[in-house]
Amino acid sequence: MTDRTPGPARLVTNLLNPFVIFTALYALVAISRAGARDAILYLALELLAAAAVAGYVFLMRRRKRVGDFWISARAERLVPAVVLLAAFVALLAALALSDAPRDLFLLTLSMGIASAAVAAVTLFWKASAHCAVAGHAAAAGLLLLGPLGLVFLLALPLVVWSRITLTAHTLSQTLAGTVAGALFAALFLW
Repeated sequence: MTDRTPGPARLVTNLLNPFVIFTALYALVAISRAGARDAILYLALELLAAAAVAGYVFLMRRRKRVGDFWISARAERLVPAVVLLAAFVALLAALALSDAPRDLFLLTLSMGIASAAVAAVTLFWKASAHCAVAGHAAAAGLLLLGPLGLVFLLALPLVVWSRITLTAHTLSQTLAGTVAGALFAALFLW
């Protein structure tokens, strides 16, 4: 993405980024399954894991080891993907140790595995991680939250549109990410 990219698409990509979408879904599932008090603990754990990943990427940007925060260059994605997966493993361990609700654990596990699958595909072909998270959230939101999950389904076409408009991905790359995310949500949560 360059500074010459269209403003609305950039805004959508930034507002509906993977961290925001997954955190929103995770928070709603935590509140619906654990109640407000315990949900605060679970949300703090997730935010800590997300902050660790974001901090690592910001550090890599500062050291000029990645071109942008969303790591657009496929060749730059391997080590950040490993850091992301390590954060998922740490979050899963914390959820298991804190006796988190099963649905919250499975939501996190399925998103971690979907992320790993998309990261593996991206070593050979550039699938959209933004769309993988949005596709996962759309399926998981409907399965775990019912009608409230529609908000994630409505966000999905906006994410696809923004990634294509910004020329970050082709239609096939966005659809591959979307399908991968949705499939892993369905496999673990249905």
